Amino acid sequence: MEELRVISKNIELPLKRTPEYDRLAFTVLAIEASAQKMGISPSEMRRRLDKVGLIKSLIQDCYDTLHTESRDAVANDVIEALKNWERKE
Repeated sequence: MEELRVISKNIELPLKRTPEYDRLAFTVLAIEASAQKMGISPSEMRRRLDKVGLIKSLIQDCYDTLHTESRDAVANDVIEALKNWERKE
């Protein structure tokens, strides 16, 4: 596994790259990209996705497929799913 380094307040800490780390980083990327595209804050996007269960059922459970797409395509998929799920409520 590739080793990453995080530098915070002049302290360098090694981080081992794991599948869990990759999924978490992808989840953050998907939320931020979708929020940016919709013109809302990432925290608002997270709240809305969490409310309808899409963080787990789409972003995390479909990671193997979604992470092969471009950032823009992932954002489009997340936004489309969010709008559809919110309409159902």
